[in-house]
Amino acid sequence: MTEFEKRLVEAAQRGELLVCPKSAPAVRAELIRELLLGRHGELDPRGVQIKDARIKGTLDLDNVTAPVGLYLTGCTIDEPIDARDARLRDLVLRGGRCAGLQADGVHIDRDLHLEDGLQVDGDQQDALISLIGSHIVGDLSLGKVALTNSAGPAIDANRARIGGCVFARSLVRITGNDRSGAFVLLSAHIAGSLQLDEDVTITNLKGPALDADDIRVQGSVLLTNGFRAIGHGRTGAVSLENANVVLNVTLEDAEITNDTGPCLDATNARVGGDVLLADGVRLTASGPTGAIVLAGGHIGGIVTVQDTVVTNDLGAALNANGVDINGSLFLHKGTQLTGRRPGGTVDLISGHLAGDLDIANAVITNSLGPAVSADQVHIDGRLFLMGQTSLSGAGGHGAVTLHGARVDGQFHSEGRISIKVQGGLGPVLNLQELVVGTTVTLPPALLCHRRGSDWTCAHRSWVRLDGLSYVSLGEGWDWQQWLHLIRRHTPAYHASAYQRLAAVERAAGHDGTVRRILMAQQTDLRRRNPEALGGPLTQWFHWLWGVLAGYGYRARRTAAALLLVLAMAGLLGWSAGQVETRPGHLAAERVASATAAVGVPCSTVELVGLGLDRGLPLGMTGMRTRCDLDTAARAGQAFTAAIWLVQLAVWGLATLALAGYTNLVRKPG
Repeated sequence: MTEFEKRLVEAAQRGELLVCPKSAPAVRAELIRELLLGRHGELDPRGVQIKDARIKGTLDLDNVTAPVGLYLTGCTIDEPIDARDARLRDLVLRGGRCAGLQADGVHIDRDLHLEDGLQVDGDQQDALISLIGSHIVGDLSLGKVALTNSAGPAIDANRARIGGCVFARSLVRITGNDRSGAFVLLSAHIAGSLQLDEDVTITNLKGPALDADDIRVQGSVLLTNGFRAIGHGRTGAVSLENANVVLNVTLEDAEITNDTGPCLDATNARVGGDVLLADGVRLTASGPTGAIVLAGGHIGGIVTVQDTVVTNDLGAALNANGVDINGSLFLHKGTQLTGRRPGGTVDLISGHLAGDLDIANAVITNSLGPAVSADQVHIDGRLFLMGQTSLSGAGGHGAVTLHGARVDGQFHSEGRISIKVQGGLGPVLNLQELVVGTTVTLPPALLCHRRGSDWTCAHRSWVRLDGLSYVSLGEGWDWQQWLHLIRRHTPAYHASAYQRLAAVERAAGHDGTVRRILMAQQTDLRRRNPEALGGPLTQWFHWLWGVLAGYGYRARRTAAALLLVLAMAGLLGWSAGQVETRPGHLAAERVASATAAVGVPCSTVELVGLGLDRGLPLGMTGMRTRCDLDTAARAGQAFTAAIWLVQLAVWGLATLALAGYTNLVRKPG
């Protein structure tokens, strides 16, 4: 043993830091192993502390059980440290250079620190820092460290158990080159939080930057304050599939990029608290799965996205298909979500929100499909579209689709909301089979205004309202505006839209309004779906029914028409008494009898009674026994035929009147 090595032993026994001058010889790695094994006497609890040394040989700590820790500061370690299945009090590497750490199964009673400018470089398929199956009772802390592996992972802590927190902060650079990930925490268990912040960059050009699938974190996951992740592949750049996070997941001032897949993949993850993306988050993805994937996940709190820009040129920006959120989903100010897929940029299909869906001052765009696709979603609270929100979709499915969804509260919109469909004829809102528990207030941009008896359409947008169920119309919408929306801004005739509006007005006691709505329904049926009525004759009868009887809702029209026809019958009778057929004879004259001569004119009352007698199908007045038409003359025959037509009209009007009161005529649609 050299004099310098004796100094190291003495320093370890006293718990002092040994600072090695540049002229000092290299420290044998074998001596450090012997010290930790206690072969040179009892060591101070402060452990073996060495600074600025060059460690010669392989530091073999495999299966070593040491009562003290190892602290290497500014040292140069040319060979990887082996610490498989070792047990150490602490392991601290500060500054200097190291060829790696192979510590699978290691047990560290307190903390593992890699910090203060430490550089670990390698070109190996195994991870530079391998902690597979390890148990760290305290923290795993990385700070001001650069870990670079050009052929494999930088850190692999698969199945590791961390009793404290995992920290990476303050100028941390982690670079890997492997499909499994640059920083691997697969199936790890962290009793505290996973906190990557203050200028942390993780890069992997072959796989995930951070692979934490199946991880359990009893605290929070915090990716904040300049966190950067660059990944590649179908697995997310930051992958939290099947993760279980007891508290929150927070991204703030973070940037994540994946050129062939998702940025943040939390498929089937369980988060007990909130999910927050805010303060300048930038996510750029390129894959069909989505940029942010919460599909099948369970969120115990709220999900908030604000001041966040998410772009995916091959899929959704937010894929929350089948998600279960125990709070609300907020897409708020500064949020820009851009996707490109036939499904939605925001995909909430079959999801469940125990709170509200609140979209306010956000910009959501999809160049191939809907901006928001929320078919079959169940929202226990309310649905809000507020402020200067812009929702732009494309194709036949429209901009916002809520087909078969359920909103237990209100559907409320206000502000300068822009909803449009680019390059397609789809509806801006697809509300088919949507069930709203209270009021519906559609965006003000869909309102058209009435000027006198005419409507001025401020837009040419379509909406789908068939099957939409609601209790009442919200502020800013009245039944006339809604009726105009149904008639002029739905792509096809559907009876349910009219029937629902009529039911709402009926519940409010507006019976006259109900009749006007149902009459408008029949008119729209004939205008846009005449084939449902039958052939041309049936369609003509339907039109006549509407004109004369208001489709059974305007009995006064029928009564007025009936009176007009009866007056016409009386007029025809009177006119017949004024037309001469031959000298001394009229088209209507007294009936010849033993007491009455031939050709005697009838009185005015008798002529009018004659018209009514012949015009009324059943109500005979008996006037024809004294005064009748001369059917032997052509003029008399003409008047007879005319009165037959009147009688036919009376029959028809009587039938319509009866149908109006007894609903014998079944209303189509």
